[in-house]
Amino acid sequence: MGLSLILISILTVVMTISLSISNVDALSKVNNRDFSMDVPDNWAFEQDTLSQPALTPTEFAALLVNHSEPLNEKMKVGGAFASFKQDSSYAIKNAPFDVYVRDKIDQQDGMKVTSKENGTIDNEPAVRILGDGINSFSGIKFVQYLVWHDKKPYVLAYMANVKDYEKYLPQFELMVKTIKFANKIK
Repeated sequence: MGLSLILISILTVVMTISLSISNVDALSKVNNRDFSMDVPDNWAFEQDTLSQPALTPTEFAALLVNHSEPLNEKMKVGGAFASFKQDSSYAIKNAPFDVYVRDKIDQQDGMKVTSKENGTIDNEPAVRILGDGINSFSGIKFVQYLVWHDKKPYVLAYMANVKDYEKYLPQFELMVKTIKFANKIK
């Protein structure tokens, strides 16, 4: 009896997770000059003039086209947004990765950093930062990956309204796991 309840509980959790990432089996490949990645088909995306993708679940696709209001204001009622780009605004050249990470954390004015974890993305040094929105970003949660590739910084960022954060986080993490830097693609 006890074992069957445990198995039913495990099955329920697995089915719930499967349903929450339902359209993830269908993927689109996004390529640019710096990297490639897989994007779930239930995410809309655009690439700017530098081919750096901005993405959102299709139910929030208006976030990509309506630029009359700041993104954080549009997301107050709901939404999720991700961007993957080289951090060309970082002007310091040949700085060590840890200096870049400290600088980016110190510059955060829209989020309070709640955790920081070292890791890798495509075998490159990376730091995963979690944060809660503050000031005009109140009600929004953040995940940022800071990545160091060929002595250049990259930012992989996810922000979502607190009610949508957990729903789309697994899909964002899946995209991050599929990133391959262009000079490593065979």
